[in-house]
Amino acid sequence: MLTAQQKQHFETFGFLVLRQLFTPQEIDVIRRESDATLQENRQGKPFPGEERQAMIPFFELNPRLQWLIEDDRIYGLGEDLLGPDFILNATEGNLHVGDTQWHGGGLDMEPVPHIKIAFYLEPNTKETGALRFIPGSHKLEFRRLIQPLTAQQEDPTAMPFGVAGADVPSVVIESQPGDVIVFPESLWHGAFGGPPGRSQHAISFMANPVTEEQVAYIKGLYDGWNYSLHPPEEMVNSDRPRLRRMVSRLVELGFGPPKPTPLFV
Repeated sequence: MLTAQQKQHFETFGFLVLRQLFTPQEIDVIRRESDATLQENRQGKPFPGEERQAMIPFFELNPRLQWLIEDDRIYGLGEDLLGPDFILNATEGNLHVGDTQWHGGGLDMEPVPHIKIAFYLEPNTKETGALRFIPGSHKLEFRRLIQPLTAQQEDPTAMPFGVAGADVPSVVIESQPGDVIVFPESLWHGAFGGPPGRSQHAISFMANPVTEEQVAYIKGLYDGWNYSLHPPEEMVNSDRPRLRRMVSRLVELGFGPPKPTPLFV
């Protein structure tokens, strides 16, 4: 359970870093099974390191990884930050290549709160692609001011504030395997440097939509996405109550399963 201070930190700055939430033994399992899932997606071929490999869904596809979605340490984050009826947005597995330019929320407020819970399976430093945040940029008034950074997504050499992307004032979240980083996608974030093939796996939750506005918003996201908010059959038909509950609202809304995950490398 998060403390009042941790919740205040999340609300104010937009992120939390939970050090050594998982043991080295648990990380070994997550690493081994994640690598196997990604390799299966590549049809057994080695990772070429030229483009990012991304899989959604991810943890649901491997029976030896499903426990992570419902683990008390992860499930409790959803309850503490989104309420007891939160829903599963998506799980994802990534092997990154190159810089990830600054990105985050747009000009409008999202009516449904959400969180992303990220896992890194290698040590991350400023020089090796550690995640960076612009604290407070999940707040609408602030992020409206930093929208010029979107120019760097098309042209990484653009300097709308007179500095390169890697030099934009930010907090670098250096981490070790076992650490967990929690943030909403609306918080502006990026990563610079590091070798190809570095991992970032994540579980994303959203609050249960209850108002007409929230339901309409969720349905709009679903219509525009092929994978997120599409309940996998592995969850819908699970014999584990927590896993079924996280997608039951999606089924109630008439959302169907995701399309087969393509190979993005």
